[in-house]
Amino acid sequence: MLAMKFFEGKTALVVGGSGGIGAALSLRLAERGATVVVHGGHESEKFSGLMEKIRVLSPQSSAFVQHFSPETFSALPQTPLFRHARECDLLCVCHGPFVYKTLEDTTAEDWERMALLDYALPGMLVSAVLPRFKEKKWGRILLFGGTGTDRRTEYRKNAAYAGAKSALNVLVRSVAACYGSLGITCNAVLPGCTLTEYTENGDGLSGKMPGKLPENLPEEMLLEPLSVADCAMMLLSNQHLNGVLLPVDKGWQPSFS
Repeated sequence: MLAMKFFEGKTALVVGGSGGIGAALSLRLAERGATVVVHGGHESEKFSGLMEKIRVLSPQSSAFVQHFSPETFSALPQTPLFRHARECDLLCVCHGPFVYKTLEDTTAEDWERMALLDYALPGMLVSAVLPRFKEKKWGRILLFGGTGTDRRTEYRKNAAYAGAKSALNVLVRSVAACYGSLGITCNAVLPGCTLTEYTENGDGLSGKMPGKLPENLPEEMLLEPLSVADCAMMLLSNQHLNGVLLPVDKGWQPSFS
C-alpha cells in the first residue's frame, strides 16, 4: 500500500487528464499528496466536477485547457502546456488520439496527426522536463502506449496509431538508460480496452456487451480506469522500476486487426 502523502511537495502535470484514464490518474495523484496540474482539451461540466474532487484532496491543484493540432504544433513550446512542463516534478502523458483505418484509407493528415500528437508531442514534453529533473536529481515520467505495442508489429486498421505508440517504447527505454543514474525514471503503461466516456460514446462499448466487444476480450469485460491508474501509480512510486513497458490488458491477445 502506498503512503497516502507519497508525493507531497511534488507537482504532477497530467496531459489529457480531464477524462478516462487520465482523470483517474489525476485523482490518484491528488490522493497521494501531489499538486496536480490537469490539462484538458476543452471545458466541460465533467471537467469542472473532476477539478472540484481533486481540489478537495489537493487544494493547490489547477487546470487549464489547450487544444492540440498539427497546424499549431510548432508554436507549442511557447504555450502554457510547456510552461507547466518546465515546472513539474512528475510528467504523465495520457493524451493520444486514435485512427482506425486500413492503410489505403489512411490519409496524409492521419499520418501527420498520429506522428505529431502520439509520438512527437510526448517526446517534446520529455525533452522539456529533463533539465529540471536533472537539476533536482529526481523526476518521474509516465507515458501511455497502445494495446500490445510492446510485442506486435502488424495491424490491418490502425498501423499509423500503433506505429507511433510503438515508437514510445524507444523513448521510454532511452530516457531510462540515459538518466536513470540521476534519480529519474521513465515508464509506460500499455492498457487494454478500457471503459471510458470515449469508448462508451464513440464506439458503443460498455460493461458486458457480447458482440460489441473486441474479439477474445478476457471475461468479456473492459478494464476500469481506476484499475489502470493504480498500475500507473505503482510505476510512478517505485524508484527501482525504470524503462518498464507494462501491459495492463489481462493477457489479451487480439487477432490480427
